[in-house]
Amino acid sequence: MSSSNRSGPWHEVRRSSLHGNGVFARRFIPKGTYILEYEGRHLTAEEADAQEPTDPNDPFHTFFFAISNGMIIDGGQNGNESRFINHCCEPNCEGHENEYGDRVFIVALRDIAEGEELLYDYALTIDDTLTKTLRQQYACLCGVPSCRGTMLALPKPSKKQKKKAKLKKWIKKTIRKELRKALQSSQDN
Repeated sequence: MSSSNRSGPWHEVRRSSLHGNGVFARRFIPKGTYILEYEGRHLTAEEADAQEPTDPNDPFHTFFFAISNGMIIDGGQNGNESRFINHCCEPNCEGHENEYGDRVFIVALRDIAEGEELLYDYALTIDDTLTKTLRQQYACLCGVPSCRGTMLALPKPSKKQKKKAKLKKWIKKTIRKELRKALQSSQDN
């Protein structure tokens, strides 16, 4: 589809290199554009939890979108193409709720080029303790430099954790600096 064609939907579904099907820009999409609505059957959290997996071979794959009114939109039931939007830790789209918190629209976070895959951060929340196994069950395939390795929302680090990470980084940097000095000194001798 040429970028000069301004009619029809902003998107199309086709195979994705990330996972299964994906949703792609049919033409240039300006930042702030409402691209499409995330549609599907509205369920309570209890109904969603009680449902059998869509694919028993991949029980962690769902088309659920949690909304602020406490309901879940199940894109796997009466959903549209929006259910094929894949996850990315550096998304180009995000979901915006309407004023009543009962509908979700996918909106461009930045300009999106024709042919580019539409991606949003699933930031899945789980009531269970975040274990290594759980993170792997919801593995992220986006491959961007800032990839957190999972589609799960990770808790924000505490001040103590940030301070400890900063100290570790400083120690590694200092050790590398000292090793370079020692290496340079041995080469000079």
